[in-house]
Amino acid sequence: MTFDLLDGSFHPPLFLETLCREEILNAFRRLLQRTPFYGVYKAFGHYPDYWYWILRGRPTRSPHLLKQKTVREYGEKFKVNTLIETGTYYGEMVAAMKRNFSQIYSVESVPGLAERARKKFAAEAHIKIICGDSRIVIPELLDKLSRPALFWLDAGYYGWIGKQGESDRLSIEIKSILSDPLEHIILLDDARGLTGRDGVPSASDVKAYVESTFAKRSVEVKYDILRIIPRSLSDGAD
Repeated sequence: MTFDLLDGSFHPPLFLETLCREEILNAFRRLLQRTPFYGVYKAFGHYPDYWYWILRGRPTRSPHLLKQKTVREYGEKFKVNTLIETGTYYGEMVAAMKRNFSQIYSVESVPGLAERARKKFAAEAHIKIICGDSRIVIPELLDKLSRPALFWLDAGYYGWIGKQGESDRLSIEIKSILSDPLEHIILLDDARGLTGRDGVPSASDVKAYVESTFAKRSVEVKYDILRIIPRSLSDGAD
């Protein structure tokens, strides 16, 4: 803390001012989440978030615009027409990708969020929002596929970041996808959540497991996204 010797006024340390601003912003976001306008706020917020990320020197946590760019580029690079997402949330990735894939499935476990997304994309015949447990839904979708798909998986949604009781979710889904005879592409968001602590595997643990169990797959982490692709296609990946 500091004290102005001229006027005797108190000036809190900079970190306290920053903390207060963040608390106010978080409170505003929580309030906005209860309104129909939160989806719009989230969508427009991606642009300042992206430039702020650039200005901070591109830290580990990547902005949503970069995630959108990655999903779009992997779909184009590997000529994949089907996108399967887990964790619909407010439908931001679906909205961004709706003109880039001929078929989109998004799995959401929270009924309220799933219903909101269904209404949002009701006019889009190629988009299907599914409410349910992705450990059950993903194998069902795999049975329907005749060509490889791009899977956009959310590590937070899978319970490896602070959600007890679902620590097997991600491993079950990855094993199901990689055991399928088709050569699917997997992009795992929020890879920073793979900490290697408190029963959570590290990114290197996931890499070792995948590359030893599924020898035809390669794994890398870039910009907080863990990427699993067939080794035969790895030369075409960034």
